[in-house]
Amino acid sequence: MFRNMGKIFFGLVVLVLISCSSNTGEGVSSTSMSVEQDETHETHETHDHDHDHDHDHENSLDVSQLVNPPMVSISGVETETGEVSLNFSVENLELVPVDPPSEHKSGQGHLHLYVDGASIAMLHETTYTVTDLTKGSHSFRITVSTNDHREYSVDGEVIADSISLEIQGGEEVEDSDSQIVVEVEEGTVVGGIQRLKAEIGDQISITVLSDTEDEFHLHAYDLTLLISPNEPATLIFEADIPGVFEGELHDAGYQILSLEVS
Repeated sequence: MFRNMGKIFFGLVVLVLISCSSNTGEGVSSTSMSVEQDETHETHETHDHDHDHDHDHENSLDVSQLVNPPMVSISGVETETGEVSLNFSVENLELVPVDPPSEHKSGQGHLHLYVDGASIAMLHETTYTVTDLTKGSHSFRITVSTNDHREYSVDGEVIADSISLEIQGGEEVEDSDSQIVVEVEEGTVVGGIQRLKAEIGDQISITVLSDTEDEFHLHAYDLTLLISPNEPATLIFEADIPGVFEGELHDAGYQILSLEVS
């Protein structure tokens, strides 16, 4: 009888040990699976973050990590009619049409052309003719942009090139009805926010002089002016929209003038 009871007790001990071993194994397996799921989840979140970053519409896209980043140069000559024929040389970039719009793709982009600081055209061609120029000195600047209109840069410097030409055969400069010069030094508008009043139909001249590179934007008229450090840039246009409008430095993010048209 005692032998039988001993066998039964031994059998019960074996069953308990097997059960404990099985439960421990399940616990380890469950923990491992949880860790793997967490790692997979974290990797997925990082991937989405990088994806969002790649398509973030900031002002520029730094490509310092590239061995051969995009490069651009500009040359131009005045024609007999007072126009300027521009040529652009582009390296390490495939130029693609701006229309229809497309998302950023590495190695692709287009060109942004500025004349006297004002945005003139977005191009995927390597030639362009500038018309309606007045007599005198004019500046021409070309930048390389991504498909989603960010400017390519290296170490924080926009990839660009510029030239200045003295135009002999252009139209005579017309006197502006209303004009203003705004100076910006060390992040401050000299004399405070400037105000300019004009009437519908007036020829307006806005000159901005800043100690840092930026882009001036006039709201409602949707006019932009590229500002190079310590070089005056002038925007000339006709006042054809009544109202009060802010003019701001895009990168700095603050207002520098107010235009009132009545």
